[in-house]
Amino acid sequence: MQTAPLKPEALAQVHVPTTPPGTDAGDLDSIYDNLVHGVGHEYVTEANVEALMQRAAADHHPVLAEELREWRSNSDGKDATPATS
Repeated sequence: MQTAPLKPEALAQVHVPTTPPGTDAGDLDSIYDNLVHGVGHEYVTEANVEALMQRAAADHHPVLAEELREWRSNSDGKDATPATS
């Protein structure tokens, strides 16, 4: 099976979601809204992961809830510092 070569102009059309710069690291609603949209994982901490997991489960986002459970189980107790621009 042959595939067509990828044209450079096709790469320019790819949208990669990023965390909005105005995200409030101290606001659970802001963090959760970003997580639902597939960004903002850098704002998950030991202090907020449980609340975020519960909210994801209550809002019927089982994949997000599972990702957060995995984050918690893989966490070494050191929170990542959110990137600053």
